[in-house]
Amino acid sequence: HAIPPLSVSLSLLHFIVRAEDDTVTQLPNEGQAKDPPIATNGQPFPWDRMRLPKTVSPIHYDLIIHPNLTTFDFTGVARIELDVHEDTSVIILHAKQMQISNVLLLAPEGVRPLQVLENPRFHQLALLSDSVLTKGRKYEVQLGFAANLSDSYHGFYKSSYRTSTGEVRFMASTQFEATFARGAFPCFDEPAFKANFTIRITREPRHIAISNMPKVHMTAADNFDTTVKMSTYLVAYIVSDFLSVSKTTQHGVKISIYAVPEKIDQTAFALDAAVKLLDFYDDYFDIPYPLPKQDLAAIPDFQSGAMENWGLTTYRETGLLFDADRSSASDKLGITKVIAHELAHQWFGNLVTMEWWNDLWLNEGFAKFMEYISLDITYPELHVDDFFLGKCFEAMEVDSLSSSHPVSTPVENPMQIQEMFDDVSYDKGACILNMLRDFLTPEAFEIGIIQYLKRYSYQNTVNSHLWESLTNVKFCSKRHVPSGASKWYSDDELDVRAIMDTWTLQEGFPLVTVEVRGREVRLSQERYLKTDDPSLTEGFLWQIPLTYMTSASSTIHRFLLKTKTGECNEADFFIFYFLFFSRHKGPHEDL
Repeated sequence: HAIPPLSVSLSLLHFIVRAEDDTVTQLPNEGQAKDPPIATNGQPFPWDRMRLPKTVSPIHYDLIIHPNLTTFDFTGVARIELDVHEDTSVIILHAKQMQISNVLLLAPEGVRPLQVLENPRFHQLALLSDSVLTKGRKYEVQLGFAANLSDSYHGFYKSSYRTSTGEVRFMASTQFEATFARGAFPCFDEPAFKANFTIRITREPRHIAISNMPKVHMTAADNFDTTVKMSTYLVAYIVSDFLSVSKTTQHGVKISIYAVPEKIDQTAFALDAAVKLLDFYDDYFDIPYPLPKQDLAAIPDFQSGAMENWGLTTYRETGLLFDADRSSASDKLGITKVIAHELAHQWFGNLVTMEWWNDLWLNEGFAKFMEYISLDITYPELHVDDFFLGKCFEAMEVDSLSSSHPVSTPVENPMQIQEMFDDVSYDKGACILNMLRDFLTPEAFEIGIIQYLKRYSYQNTVNSHLWESLTNVKFCSKRHVPSGASKWYSDDELDVRAIMDTWTLQEGFPLVTVEVRGREVRLSQERYLKTDDPSLTEGFLWQIPLTYMTSASSTIHRFLLKTKTGECNEADFFIFYFLFFSRHKGPHEDL
């Protein structure tokens, strides 16, 4: 995963068309074919939108997969149990660049074939039944499939490495985020279509296979236990000649590091870090890690920095392997950061998942934020707090450009989705969470996000669900307000959603100007841009959390600037701590 940046002021008002429940409203013709779609066989295709219909949803997948590392292709069978929400005779799902065969409907009345239509433009299959699938009933469909192992770093792809003797060895690995599971097996490849997966992999004796869950028994194939309910992009499996080392956490979870045989002696640091960090998250979130194991695999050919597949996180070799004789202190920091990021995802992203990719920041911003929270406690000698400050300024560099975008941005097609994996989603997302944590107090913030995770476990969320969980915390109780701190509002309940919508639904950030005139302090805000075009700064308004102290006492005051200008009457000199920098000293010189 990429890891993005931020600034000292922030802005937001590229307005997003939104429904009352905070989901994105589909604009006319958005994600819709301009002309009625035609299937590859010349027949009309019965669905004309990029997003799948909600008439049926998957409950459980049984997957049998047989990769061939000599011919570099794979075959398989997918058996999908479906829940029918509306009477229909059509099932729409995803499949990309694969041959589909022997498609059957397994209904209570018996087994019968289904007609298959393909729309390659949207990577969709239509399964047509000659009888109606009835609302409230459950059915199964079975599809045979075959495809080549991908030559890219996406989907189910072939990878290789060279040994010290020059021998080239091949393996197969997966990378399904964001829209690549559909290239590995037929599926409902959207994050809201969560289901359980039971996976069986056939392999040669010289290889091993690993997946999200532990093996339950081995015959001619490796049979893996059924997963928890999760999105398709988190499914993972690897066929390789890797070796592994293992330890068990204090909470009883088996941690294993997998790597090519010649580098298995470089896994000790990552193994200890993963054990330490998973134990930390288990305690911090007050929700036990729900799987019996967590594998971390170092992949020789891997495009992303790392990937949070549930129970089988994957990494570049440089993100996981540490050579005590050659690696540097910065390598150690990088490895602990990326492990902390991916393990945080086991809760933020895997247990609770964004409804759609427009809110990717709910996954990535939180995982980036939790890197610093976890490492500040578990590895204080790494001084990660200083590094976080730098990432905020990097994000501000991007966000101060007219080409920036809101943290939460409408996206529809796979290309737009991939563009969301940037500094705004990761680093700006992390920094505005840091700002909110400081304003609400760390104690209240922690309680709020635990409430959020517990309430929405195994579900999908939108921004407003997080803000509601944080608003519902009784921030003013003595338990939540540190000694010597004043409360941050008078008689009105703090509206976290109103504050944070201004930071997530418009791009940019505010520049706050402070003027002291006698005993009066005047504040004003405007969008900060690296341009002289005043038209690009008009119409932007934030609710800005400000923290300050006066020379009169050590009491911490919290003030929310909701308007273009505001005033505070204080007799003594102000020391302001702005926004997400409130835990740091002094402003950045460039600003």
